[in-house]
Amino acid sequence: MAAASLVGLPVSSPALAQRSDDNAIADAEDAFGSNDDGEVLGVYNPNSVRGFSPIDAGNVRLEGLYFDRQGEFSTRLVEGNRIRVGPSAIGYAFPAPSGVVDYRLRTPGDEPALSGVFQANSWGGALVEIDAALPVSGTLSIGAGASFSRSEYPSGNNADITNIAAILHWRPAPATDAKLFASRTRIADEDIYPIILGNGLETPARLVRRRFLGQPWADVETGRLTFGALGRTSIAGFAVRAGLFRSDNEVREGHSVFLHAASLGTPADRLVSAYPGRSGASTSGELGIARAFRTGSFEHRLQLVGRGRAQDRRYGGSIRRSLGAAPFGEADYVVRPDFAFPGQSNDRVRQWAVGLDYLLRVNLVGQFSIGAQKVDYRKRVSTPDGPAPESRDKPWLINATAMIDLTPGVSLYASFTRGLEESDVAPETAANRDEAPPAIRTRQVDAGVKLGAGGMTLIAGVFDIRRPYYGVDGSHVFRQLGAVRHAGIEASLSGSPMPGLTVVAGGSLVRAGVSGDEVASGAIGRKPIDVPSRKLVASLDWRPPSSATSLDATVEHVGRNMADALNRVPVASYTTLNIGLRHRFGIGRSTALFRLQATNLFNAYGWEVAGDNAFVYVQPRQLTARLSIDY
Repeated sequence: MAAASLVGLPVSSPALAQRSDDNAIADAEDAFGSNDDGEVLGVYNPNSVRGFSPIDAGNVRLEGLYFDRQGEFSTRLVEGNRIRVGPSAIGYAFPAPSGVVDYRLRTPGDEPALSGVFQANSWGGALVEIDAALPVSGTLSIGAGASFSRSEYPSGNNADITNIAAILHWRPAPATDAKLFASRTRIADEDIYPIILGNGLETPARLVRRRFLGQPWADVETGRLTFGALGRTSIAGFAVRAGLFRSDNEVREGHSVFLHAASLGTPADRLVSAYPGRSGASTSGELGIARAFRTGSFEHRLQLVGRGRAQDRRYGGSIRRSLGAAPFGEADYVVRPDFAFPGQSNDRVRQWAVGLDYLLRVNLVGQFSIGAQKVDYRKRVSTPDGPAPESRDKPWLINATAMIDLTPGVSLYASFTRGLEESDVAPETAANRDEAPPAIRTRQVDAGVKLGAGGMTLIAGVFDIRRPYYGVDGSHVFRQLGAVRHAGIEASLSGSPMPGLTVVAGGSLVRAGVSGDEVASGAIGRKPIDVPSRKLVASLDWRPPSSATSLDATVEHVGRNMADALNRVPVASYTTLNIGLRHRFGIGRSTALFRLQATNLFNAYGWEVAGDNAFVYVQPRQLTARLSIDY
C-alpha cells in the first residue's frame, strides 16, 4: 500500500495477496473510501470525494506517484485503491483539493502463487480470473493475470470484458526496488444504457429495472492500454523515487440514447447521439528526490518533486437523430439511422510542475509541512472551424498541513491546499458534449480530530472547497456559470472493538452553494446539481472465534439531491442494505473462499443524477456467488 514516508518514498505495495484472504471491511484503514479486489467500501469513491471527482480533476496516484489516467485501470493490474483525505493525506507531498485516489499494483513477491476466481450473479453475469506469481531469482519476480467477464448491468445492457496484465518486480537491494508493468483491456459489444431526460418539474415515473430500453445497435467498443515503470532507491543519503507511465483509451464509434420522461405507456420522444469515436492518450510521470535528517529531537524531510504530462485527446463530431416516439418504459427497437459525421476536435495539454516540500516531525508533539509548486500549463484546441485560442496558466500552488499530538491517542489536524485541476468535460446532455474547458484553480481548507482507543479510531473533521462552477446554460451549452463552494462535515469510525468484530462506519454532510451573475439573474439556482446533501455508510464484519465463516452487512444512505440547474427538481433520498457471508475451507492442498453477497437486499428504488435534468435509476437487487482458490 502506497503511503508517504519520512524520506518521501512510496512504501512498496504488499506482495500478491492470497485471494482467499480477501475481506474489504477487515482491510479498510478508515471509512473514507477503499476498493479491495472490486469490493467498494466507504463514504467516497474515485468519482466522488466531498462532492467532486478526483478522477476528473486529475488527482490520481499509482503507488504514490502522479499518473494522468485516461481510462480505468485493468483489474488484473491493480488490486484496489484508497481515497486519501483528512489525516491520510497529511504528510503527502503536494496533496490535492477534493482528495487523492491512490491505486496499488498486484505485486509479485518472493513465493510462487496461483489464484483463480469464479463468479456468477443473478442477472446472468459471469467472471473468470486467474493470477500467478513466480520468483525467478532471489531478487526478481514476475506476475501475470487474465480475466474474462460477461458483465450484466442494471439497465439490462451487457458487455464482454477481457483484461490481461503482467508485472515484473526487481529488488536488487533492501532500499531499492523497481516495477515494470503493462496491461490491456478490451470491452466488446457494450450495449449503452439509456439516460432519462426529465420534464424539468419532477423526477421520472418509476421504471421496471433490468428491462433494456436502449437500441441493440447502439453499442460501443473500448480498448485501453496502460504500461510504465516505477521505482525507488537511495543514492548517497538521498531517497529517489520515479515513475513514467503511459495511458491510452480508444473508443470506436459510440452512441448515447436519451428517453424523454412521460407517464408509463405514454408515447414520448427518443434521441440517439452518435459519435465517430474518441481517444485519449497521455504520457505522465514524477521524479522525487528527498533527504531526511535529524537535529536533536527534530526530524526533517526536504523533498524536491517534478511532475509532468503530455496529453492528447480527440473528441466531438457527434450527431443527434430522433428515434421516434415510443411508449415510455417499453422497449421499441428501430433500424439504425445513417450518420455522416462531421470533423472532430483535438486538444493538446502540456503541463509541468516543480515543487519543494518541507516536513518537520517532533516525537510526541506532531508534524508540520509546507510546500510550493510552480506549474506551467498549456492547452491547445483545434476544432473543425480552426484552432481556438491557447489556454495558458503559470500559477504558484501553496499547501500546508499540520498534525498535533495532544496525547498518544488524540491528534488534531489541519491543512490548506491550492490546486490546478481539469474541469469536468461537457456531459452527454450538453450541446457541446465532451468539450473540455481550460484548467481551473481550486482551494481547500480542512481540519479535524483523530481519536484512538479500545481498538477503534474516530476521525471527525470539517472542510471547505471553492472552485469555478461549470454547468449547462439555457442554450444547453456547458460553460462556467459562476463559483461553487462545498462546506461540510465528515466522520469515520473504524476498528475492532472486540475479537472477531470489525466496524467501518462514516458519513459526510455537505452544504453546497453556487454564486455569481447567473445565480443573481435567476438563470440557475443556488444549489449545484448532483451533490447529495449527505451520505452515511455503516459496515460490520463478524467472524465468531474458531469459525471458518464470517458474516457482513453494509447499510448506505444517500441524501436529497438536486437534478436541475434551476433547482426545481429535488431527488429523494434512498437507503440500501447489502448482506453477505464468507466461508473458508480447503480443497486438497489448496485454500478456498466462498463469498455470497446480496446487494440492495430490499430492492430500494431511487434516482441518480446523470446531468442537468438527466437520470439513471439505482441498481436493483443482485445476488453474487464467488469462489476464490489459492492453489
